[in-house]
Formats: sequence, C-alpha cells, structure tokens
Amino acid sequence: MAGQQAQFVPGYRLDGRYELLYPYAQGGMATVWVARVQGKHGFEKLVAVKTMLPALAQDAAFRAMFLDEANIASRIRHPNVADIVDLGEEGENIYMVLEWVQGDSWSKLQAAIAQAGHAFPLGPLLRIAADACAGLHAAHELRDDAGNLLNVVHRDVSPQNVLLTTGGIVKVIDFGIAKALDRLAEQTQTGMHKGKAHYTAPEQVRSRMAVDRRADLWAIGTILYHHLAGRLPFTGKTDLDILLALTEGKPPPPLPKSVPSPVADVVMKALAHAPDARFQTAAELQRAIEAVMPQPTAPGDVAALMSHYLAARLEEKRRDVAEAIAEADERAGKPRAARPSLAPAASSQGLQPGVAAPASLPAPSLAPGATAPNARPQPRLRTVHWLIMAVSAAVAFAVWILVFYVAFFGPLGQAPHASDVRVAQVGP
Repeated sequence: MAGQQAQFVPGYRLDGRYELLYPYAQGGMATVWVARVQGKHGFEKLVAVKTMLPALAQDAAFRAMFLDEANIASRIRHPNVADIVDLGEEGENIYMVLEWVQGDSWSKLQAAIAQAGHAFPLGPLLRIAADACAGLHAAHELRDDAGNLLNVVHRDVSPQNVLLTTGGIVKVIDFGIAKALDRLAEQTQTGMHKGKAHYTAPEQVRSRMAVDRRADLWAIGTILYHHLAGRLPFTGKTDLDILLALTEGKPPPPLPKSVPSPVADVVMKALAHAPDARFQTAAELQRAIEAVMPQPTAPGDVAALMSHYLAARLEEKRRDVAEAIAEADERAGKPRAARPSLAPAASSQGLQPGVAAPASLPAPSLAPGATAPNARPQPRLRTVHWLIMAVSAAVAFAVWILVFYVAFFGPLGQAPHASDVRVAQVGP
C-alpha cells in the first residue's frame, strides 16, 4: 500500500484520465487533489479528486459502504450541491471526482470576518443558510427509478462542507461519506467519527433512534446559532461532553437580544430537541429563513462579501493553480505561453472541488481569457491599426510626389532666362 500511495504525486494519472496537479487539502478521511481532464482538440477542465486515506481505503467494509453511498449521492442534481462527476477504484485506492468549485468554504469566510473583528452580516448569512437548505432538500427528496424515496441524509452538515463560489453560489459537498463512516462505526464499535459532535443532532447520539432528514436541519440551526451568538449552542471540553449535553434534552441558551426575534424563533425551532418539534423539511426551513431576511439578499451580496474578506486568499490560490497547470504543461513539453486558457469544471458560477478550497484551497481556476504566470499575451493588429498604417503610407507618398514636382518642375528645377539676368552698371 505504501508503494501505491507513493504514486500519488503531481503528474500521476488516475485511471489514465485524471492528471493530479497538486494536493489541495487533507482531512481525517481523504486527500483532495486539484486535477484536470484533457480531451481532443485542446479540451480540458479542472476537477477535484478526493482520494480516501489508506486506513479507510484498506477496510473492505468501508470501501463497499462508501462506494454504495457515493453512487446514490452522484444522482443528486441541484445548483446548490456539488456534482459528483465520477467514482473510481485503482488498486486499493478508491476516489471520487467532483466538480471544481472556484471559491472557498463557509468556514473560511466566517473566520476571515471574525479575524477582521466584524459580525457576519445578517442578510448574506441567511442567504447562505437558505441556499444550503435548497441543496439539502434536493438530496432528501432523491428517488429511485420506481419513485421510492432513497432517504438520503447528509449527516455531517457543517461550515466546512458548505462551499461558496466567487459568484456567491452555495455548494453542499460530501454526501454519503458520513453515513458510510457511521455504518462502519456501528460494526466496529469505534463510535462517532471525530469532528462531528458540534453539529450532531440528539437523535444521532442515540444509536437506537432512526436518523432522518431532520438531523440535517438541526445542523443548519447550529451553524446559524454559532454565527449569531458567537458560541455553539452546546459546548464542552471534549466531544463526549458535547454529546452528553445533547442527550439531556435541555434547550440551548437564548440568543443575544441583538438578534431580531423572528430570526431567533427560526433558529430555536430548528434546534428543537424532539425532531417532531422542528421544521420537517429543508424546504420548509428555507422558506422560514427567507421570510425573516431583513432585506432582499441575493448571491451577488454573498459574492461581494467573498471579494471583500477573501480577496488575497482567493488570488493566492488562483496563482497556485495557475502555477500547477504551467508545471504540468512543462512536464508534457508544452511551452507555458502557448497554452489556451483553462475553463473550470464547475458550473458557470465557478471550485472548489466539490471541495472547498483550503484549508482546502479553493483556488480558483484561471478566468476566461487569462494567461498563466510568466505568459506574455501575443500582440494582435486590429482593423484600426491597419487603417492608421494605410493613411500614414498614403500621406508619405503624397509628400514625396510634391517634393519631386517642386524639384523638377517648380522654380528650383528651371534654368534662369536671359531676360531675367541683369548686368550691374559700374559707375565711372
């Protein structure tokens, strides 16, 4: 296995199709690579390749569960869910290919705003949450060919798993992985996987309770509470402390009085201990959030927030991706300046991989028409340039004709006439 992992280096091609450019992020479950797919006539696009870490990939039970859940998740088609482009297996490595999302995660935007000492603006905050609900509802409503609900539940909704494109479009990622890990935990008695406790619904802690879509609504409520209160609804020194607090059935502390009452009511309902007391669908929660927005807020407002707080980070990641592409071209013997611009694999709104750019670099891909670093644009002669050159040539030609005429036929070109010669008279 160690030898197989060593082959995952820039330039390696998974299944001969996906050229790995550079490792973009790594977590407790997978490594995310920026990669590209190339086709005929110069076609190419960026994708995100998520390769499972060796400890998980070698577990036959997890491999089967992951591929099963990921195959189901790949059927989700919605603007607010990152597309799963492909699933693959090479040797003992299993991987998932997702659309490249040009942007960053909700968590990174939250951290940048907090670092600036500002509060997350309420309008964009609610817009992101509402759009995440729209993506979740599409997943929850997924049906098989016979029309039966597949009962898809994300189970790990968190700010890290909600990506924001540079156009302000929300993309929910990582459907299926959490369920596969939960099923593995049930078999191995290893418990809930690390990092999930903060956004875990009470029924997820009780293994005998069925977990349905309403667990994802709890997670959205937790994220909103965290932003609005500056703290999580349930805290503890360890994940175990948090999980124990969740099972006590007590409501979280009230939100600060600065939070508008209608907004607070929506959040607290999403955090009701009993699933039956919450919103029952993500679409219902989405409508409730949109109804309490202080003013109409569109994705463009989220994009403006991204541009203001994450500009330097996004530009750095854009350069990282551009440099990785240039290095890949050099490995292939292609001059840097000769390559065409690269279109992102993501939607027109633009990737992170179905992945959020770093902590997960969300390095944006090259913008249409942009050139890679060190590539100088080739000059082009436009019509106006040709017209100016033609007029200049005509004027120069006319001047030379005039000079020729004056020199040979004008006063300078004629011999003096005898009658014009006057002899000076010399006095006695």
